[in-house]
Amino acid sequence: MNLTLRDLEAFRGVARFGSFTRAARALNMSQPALTVRIHHLEDALGVRLLDRTTRSVALTDVGREFLPTVEQVLGEIDAATSWRAVAVR
Repeated sequence: MNLTLRDLEAFRGVARFGSFTRAARALNMSQPALTVRIHHLEDALGVRLLDRTTRSVALTDVGREFLPTVEQVLGEIDAATSWRAVAVR
């Protein structure tokens, strides 16, 4: 399985904003690039995380179960990198 932090951040962004467009804007990436990230993550996991229509996006049951894990992992990485920045000073 080949996941990247950017894939996880993309998923978290779409889950938080409920929109590919708003998530892409918040993550400073294009909407097509964000879509590629989500497809990559779903392919790597072998599951569908988001239900998409032309007007909305919603988490699947698997996506709702996966989100807390993503939040925890990204939170721990943020904490680890923040600790490093403080320790170096």
